[in-house]
Amino acid sequence: MRKKILLLAAMVVASSTTIDAQRKFPFFWKKKKAKMEQTTPAKKESEYDKLFKKKHETAKGLITLHLLDGKVYFELPVDLINKDMLIGSTVTSISDNGNAVVGSKPTDLLHVMFTRNKTHVQLRQVNTDYITGNTQIDEALRKSTLGAIISNQKIQAYNNDSTAIVFDMTGVFLSDNKKMSPFDRNSIYGMYNRTENYQSDCSYISQIKAFKDNVSIKSCLSYTFSVSNSQGTSLIKDRPFTAEMTRSIMLLKETPYRPRMADYRIGVFFTGREQLGEGAKTTAPVYYANRWDIQPSDTAAYLRGEKVKPTKQIVFYIDNTFPEKWKPYLREGVTQWNELFEQIGFKDVVAAKDFPTDDPEFDPDNIKYSCVRYAPSSIENAMGPSWVDPRSGEILNASVYLYHNVIKLISNWLFVQTAQADKDVRTVNIPDEMVGDALRYVLSHEIGHCLGFMHNMGASSTFPVDSLRSPEFTQKYGTTPSIMDYARFNYVAQPGDKERGVKLTPPRFGEYDKYLIKWTYTPVFNVNSAEEEAIITSKWISDAIKENPMYRYGKQQVYGVVDPRSQTEDIGDNSVKATQYGIKNLKYIMNNLESWISEGDDTYEYREDLFIGIVEQLAMYVTHVAGNVGGYFVNEVKEGDTMPRFAQIPKAQQKEALNYLFEIYNDLDWLDNQNLLTKFPVSGSPKQTIQNFMLRYILPVPFQVSQYEGLEKDSFTATEAFNMIYNFVWKPTISGRTLTESQMNLQKQYIYMMMQTAGFTIKGAGKALAGEKPLDINHRQFGYTCCQGHTIKEDVIHNPVAGFEWKPLNRFSMTAKVTQADVYAYIAKAKQLMKQKAASAPGKTKAHYELLLKMLDINLK
Repeated sequence: MRKKILLLAAMVVASSTTIDAQRKFPFFWKKKKAKMEQTTPAKKESEYDKLFKKKHETAKGLITLHLLDGKVYFELPVDLINKDMLIGSTVTSISDNGNAVVGSKPTDLLHVMFTRNKTHVQLRQVNTDYITGNTQIDEALRKSTLGAIISNQKIQAYNNDSTAIVFDMTGVFLSDNKKMSPFDRNSIYGMYNRTENYQSDCSYISQIKAFKDNVSIKSCLSYTFSVSNSQGTSLIKDRPFTAEMTRSIMLLKETPYRPRMADYRIGVFFTGREQLGEGAKTTAPVYYANRWDIQPSDTAAYLRGEKVKPTKQIVFYIDNTFPEKWKPYLREGVTQWNELFEQIGFKDVVAAKDFPTDDPEFDPDNIKYSCVRYAPSSIENAMGPSWVDPRSGEILNASVYLYHNVIKLISNWLFVQTAQADKDVRTVNIPDEMVGDALRYVLSHEIGHCLGFMHNMGASSTFPVDSLRSPEFTQKYGTTPSIMDYARFNYVAQPGDKERGVKLTPPRFGEYDKYLIKWTYTPVFNVNSAEEEAIITSKWISDAIKENPMYRYGKQQVYGVVDPRSQTEDIGDNSVKATQYGIKNLKYIMNNLESWISEGDDTYEYREDLFIGIVEQLAMYVTHVAGNVGGYFVNEVKEGDTMPRFAQIPKAQQKEALNYLFEIYNDLDWLDNQNLLTKFPVSGSPKQTIQNFMLRYILPVPFQVSQYEGLEKDSFTATEAFNMIYNFVWKPTISGRTLTESQMNLQKQYIYMMMQTAGFTIKGAGKALAGEKPLDINHRQFGYTCCQGHTIKEDVIHNPVAGFEWKPLNRFSMTAKVTQADVYAYIAKAKQLMKQKAASAPGKTKAHYELLLKMLDINLK
């Protein structure tokens, strides 16, 4: 105890001495303290700290982004090296919507990953073209599909705990990167020859954002651009252009979801890969159905037959710039698909929400948000593209663009196709509820694309034409079995049919749409692979197409019509009969246009637009009829299906269609309605325009027919077609009649086309119609814009459809069998006929014959 007291006393004395010494000699103690502090080495400034010493903007998320002195630096976590990612580019704002529209995604997704070596980080584009399950082939495949380097950037630093690499990515987002270009091929100027020149001095990075699952970089990019037409005439020269682009980078799942194998007998978009295997079949294409990953949140309840929510909902955000009166119809166009999902056991799969105003993370241009966007453009169209995981076909993002003039398109359709039967559309201002319901239909079609569904252009061909005038039938089925068809309104309906109860509009959904949802989104349990699942889903299709012809899938024929059942904008199972109804209605509408539309159209602008719509509708009817001549039926089948893969179009059907084309050609005086034409600034004669347009379908028929001649017994032959056309062209000459201007033009074009086809150079003949475009009516041409943004022109080559790809019936014999001698025989026959009739022909008819005979003498020497 005494020792403890002494020790404590000593400690007190020492403490007092120290304190006292500090008081008496403060300088001494300060120096000593400073000396002690100097013995601790100062912390060295890291390369990371040096780089970001200056004040700058930082966004932390999946990847930390730094915006410093106009440059964007990536602070990439090391554990994201060699991970699959996607980069998507969206137009945020733009100076000229002729090049693109706000919200559009002009380029495909980039599948990328970051790699590194000792000094640099590479951004590589991943090659996912090939797959294999063989480990040895896998190794060879890795060597043969090395990711192409998009960017190779020097490592600037590591962060202070070495968990992330820092490098400059400005060059990727602030350059003329064609893989992330703001110039949309489907824009107005994209239809012409367009060149662009990047202006680096007028471009900059404007914003960075980072979230836990993705990051985005906003770039303001400036260019000058020029536009010229196909003849090389300059339309725009070095016009300034600026686009703000949002580039989003998304991390993909570590393991892709199990894909569903696509089937070419159903209209579902697909992602193609090439399977490398062993044995004789060393390579084989593999196709994954594009679809959202919809799984039941409660599998046990789902299997008990209860309706359950999906694990993840599909949400479409509605642009807040849409007029308020259209928003209810837009929301319904989105959510109505829940009706079909409920039939396969899901509820609340698809939701429509307004753009949130209180969510700081929301950005409609970010790849994680699917939106319905308003595009202030004169384009009369809508589009519904989607982005998928290229490894599996899983849809990750899908957006709809509704262009401003889609309302104008809808109004035009309603009038031109139904005004004969519906008094409510005979006005400048069609009731909002009618236009709104049509807008709902347009959006529901586009949402169908966003769910993975392709066009089924063959759907409407399963409805008998006369059923389209049945109140009971149309109230139940509408105009088509699928809203994914291009079957708009009921142009077959006649005056008085609406009062009888005939429905004039497409169905909310057709039987085929129910089948689409069922096949694409019904889960398959208790299988271990996509291949095992495919056995089940393939049988679903085989059973369905045996059960009901409405389930037959007719592909969209982009390169001309081969199968007349799969045409765009048609309805009914008989093109001739439907067109007869349609033309009868157009004549009725034309005769009443002036009296129906006057109030509110003081400038005649609306009437002029409707007049042009009538002419264009007639042009469509012509293509529908012409599609029945020269071609064959194509059924998408597999071994064991009951339908034939190819079948001949009956001779009687082809001859009936060709004869009806002759009839239409000779009955077009009603188009040159002088009461209307004198009030419109329309160039040319509508009658002559349509006649010239029709000759592009009539005169080549023998050559088209010859490609499929002999497919079955009793085929329609080229010789029969030649004779029918010859008699049509030269009938008034054979009868010795005085020719009309139309008949003289027809004969002239016949001679020119036959001469060109036979290989003769025509001197002094001017342009033959076969190489000319139709006359211009108010600067508009005939052709149909599909909702995917492609223009289907009428002079493109024929190309049939079968399977996943566009394949000919027989790649070894798909050529015209007509010889030069065959053609020359008809030229000589016409020449001999004109010689016989010229002497007795009156006035202009005689001069016409003599001119053609002179031309033949010059060129047939």
